[in-house]
Amino acid sequence: MVTKHLSFVSKLVGLSTVGVLIPMLSTMAQTQWPSGYYSLRGNVYALNANNSTYCYVQSPTQMNLFGGFSKVREVGSDSFKAGSRDVGKCGWPNGFYRKKSKPEVYGLNDKQACYVNSPQMMDAYGGFKRVRVVEDSVDLFARRQFVGDCIWPD
Repeated sequence: MVTKHLSFVSKLVGLSTVGVLIPMLSTMAQTQWPSGYYSLRGNVYALNANNSTYCYVQSPTQMNLFGGFSKVREVGSDSFKAGSRDVGKCGWPNGFYRKKSKPEVYGLNDKQACYVNSPQMMDAYGGFKRVRVVEDSVDLFARRQFVGDCIWPD
């Protein structure tokens, strides 16, 4: 039935069946994937098309901080990675974090991670209500340099 339809269409516009199929298929292929979150075989990756990199989302908590699983597109192959560089684990959004079974709190900014060395220091940064609790298995220092103790805020 499809062949008959394509044959009719090609006669109508004066093209061969192949001439009709090739433009249709080429519009379905991705030449450059847009930035976003892609799930492949249970793993979620963040693709940054602007700088041609991708990273591995470390945990459900991290994906929720990135905006939630409704932003994730399921894919059947890793073609979205083509031409992009693997930078490893995704870094965490800026803020204060502690692992579920650990009391230590760390502050993260764009390039560095530091240790909040006392409850008084955390209070000076706005209190423990600002601390996000994450899975023990994650790497909070991914894509950042650990610099030791945080600086006291002004």
